Amino acid sequence: MRNYIWLMVCLLSFCFHPEFVLAHASVIDSTPKENEVLETAPETINIQFSEAIQTAFYSLEVYSESGKKVQISESRISGQNENVLEAHLKKTLADGVYLVQWKVVSSDGHPVKGTIPFQVGVSTAKSNPIVMNQDNTMPNFVQTILQSIQYVCFSILIGALFFRLVLVQEGLSFFDYKRIRWLLWLSYSGLALSIFLSLPLKVTIDAEVGWLQAFNKDYIQAVLNETSFGPIWIGEILLLLVLFLMQYTMLENKTNRLAVISYLIVSALMLCKALIGHTQAVSNQVMAVLMDFFHLQAMAVWLGGLLMLLTILSYKQILLEHKNEWKSFYWRTIRKFSPWAMISVIVLIGTGIYSSIQHIPTFHALLDTVYGRLLLGKILLMLMMIGLGVYHFLKGKKQEKDLNASVRFEFSIGIIVLIVAALLTNVATASSSPGPIEQTQITEGKKKIALSITPNQIGDNIIQVKLLNDAGRPLANLQQLTVKLVSQEIEDREVKLQLKETATGVYETNSIFTMSGKWTVQVHGLTEKLDSIDATFTILIGS
Repeated sequence: MRNYIWLMVCLLSFCFHPEFVLAHASVIDSTPKENEVLETAPETINIQFSEAIQTAFYSLEVYSESGKKVQISESRISGQNENVLEAHLKKTLADGVYLVQWKVVSSDGHPVKGTIPFQVGVSTAKSNPIVMNQDNTMPNFVQTILQSIQYVCFSILIGALFFRLVLVQEGLSFFDYKRIRWLLWLSYSGLALSIFLSLPLKVTIDAEVGWLQAFNKDYIQAVLNETSFGPIWIGEILLLLVLFLMQYTMLENKTNRLAVISYLIVSALMLCKALIGHTQAVSNQVMAVLMDFFHLQAMAVWLGGLLMLLTILSYKQILLEHKNEWKSFYWRTIRKFSPWAMISVIVLIGTGIYSSIQHIPTFHALLDTVYGRLLLGKILLMLMMIGLGVYHFLKGKKQEKDLNASVRFEFSIGIIVLIVAALLTNVATASSSPGPIEQTQITEGKKKIALSITPNQIGDNIIQVKLLNDAGRPLANLQQLTVKLVSQEIEDREVKLQLKETATGVYETNSIFTMSGKWTVQVHGLTEKLDSIDATFTILIGS
């Protein structure tokens, strides 16, 4: 039990480890820039994003301050840079305030949209600060339902095949029992339905249309040919066809080889699932996909195994066939399953740690975002399942009474975990909202420099620096204190600011961050004795 507690403490501690990864595509540069005042109208509008954008369902439109649409050429992704969306203005713009409205689908398949205001010449209208919106702050209901069905079906199929191959090889014609066969075909049907409907669902999300238009031929072709989702969906359909043949033949012939092939096909479908979603928005996609795949496998073995325990150990026909050795058969099966459940837990914790590092940059993001709170709920449910697993392991050694009721309870919690996992897949990760920054450094002269940035997001921010001398007292009356903000996402993007003393040893200034991502903050101070105080911080600005 101590080992479980220690592992969960590790999981929580890794959740708070900062990692510089953003969710979805975000604007890192544009022409014109946000709130920029131009003497003459631009000839081209282009927007550079933090990652490659998909070649379907993007748009770029320009509106005047009166709301009239400005004529531009058809927007397109730049041939020189797949991160850039561009369009040419067909007419010279008159003086005034304009708004660029854009929409793209980021590499992880999530649609993102926003606006960029700018001004040409003199205008009586006032340009508003940039407003950026990211879709999927809250999960899509239909997508969550289909994802939950898919996870449950994966678990049943993997659980049944795993039991047949590993746990009940001898003395039991596993696939002869109607309940097992019914579960296998029901799971296959649910899996096929969820995968088939994921295509029109993708159309409704990316094209922003209703279900009546979701089967439009042009939309379907755009998804299949111009998004990363399309080839994966086609691969899933082909795998489903092969799985149907393998499962039908397996249930008729009852051979281990066909069960192995079926297991591999279901695993391939799980790998396809891992290739879609948040794994496409991290720096190391291969590792992210593998971790997501192993996470799904471990959960399927654990939860599917629990369902097989409930199904097999309560089946009356088995009781009749094993009347003389029912008790030993019952506990032998539970003891065989317990180590595999333990391995599944370890894999779940390890892969969960990796995912947390990728998508939860700060403690603030864990507590104050939908993604973070859902993850906390999932961890709590997993702890309950682990507790029940330990209980079953101990009872399995003592062989006191059957465990159907507690196994049923553990399985029910597992279903809720799968629903939460589906919700996590369909909301923006917490990386886009790291929260206020507070970092501290000690200089060579033993001076303490504390940097804070609030609220730490695109737009207006308060930058505060607190200085303490080597005796721990506030360091006041500096000749000057400056900070230089340097973007690490794009070259030649830096801002130098002078800070004012607002209290003894406390210096502040306001700054507008026009792009998200990783920044370097260089603090430079000069004392009355002309001694330098320098520190460099690396921060993550949220989107």
